[in-house]
Amino acid sequence: MAILYDWYENPKPDFQGETTLHPRPCFNGSISTATLVEYIRERCTLTPGDIKAVLMELNEVVGAQLREGRRVHIEGLGYLFPTLEADGKVTPDMKMQKRSTLVRFKGISFRMDKELSLSIGSPRLTRGAAKNSSKPRSEAQKEQLLTDYFKEHRTITRSQYQYLTGMGRTYAYYQLKHLYEQGKLMKEGELRFPVYYPAPGCFGRAAE
Repeated sequence: MAILYDWYENPKPDFQGETTLHPRPCFNGSISTATLVEYIRERCTLTPGDIKAVLMELNEVVGAQLREGRRVHIEGLGYLFPTLEADGKVTPDMKMQKRSTLVRFKGISFRMDKELSLSIGSPRLTRGAAKNSSKPRSEAQKEQLLTDYFKEHRTITRSQYQYLTGMGRTYAYYQLKHLYEQGKLMKEGELRFPVYYPAPGCFGRAAE
């Protein structure tokens, strides 16, 4: 087997200049916990029940340590550590109290150990055929996708638009933001998780 990949458009916040692409994996399915347990059982003397118990406890212990702001090192695999982001623009002259209200938990990052890198080795890379993501769509084509989508749906989220167009996460965000700033889309919901819907006269919605 090989790592399948396809090509996706790079984010263009200013929507100017030449379109460029980046490769992204098209995953060959996923491995369930049950399958993982079976693979481990074949390599040691532990019972499936013992392995499942260890994995469950590992999840609880690692989660608790990450929640306390610690890095977790699993020897042979790598480091897990929490990452943060600012929910808005932060400047040096902003008061510390105001800055604190903008801090958000972003997620957990992973940095692999050398042993895991050696275990992975140099996998073969093969172009997948899951999507035609390498063929950039014109603005008119993207807007037609939204028009067809809104015939059956009232709103759309960033992740739904990402799936609809085959774009990357960041590019899909900037596309929706751009359409909102143009007045073609309206939005509602929380600041970090908005949902978008057509403005009057756009994407098949009747003008008011």
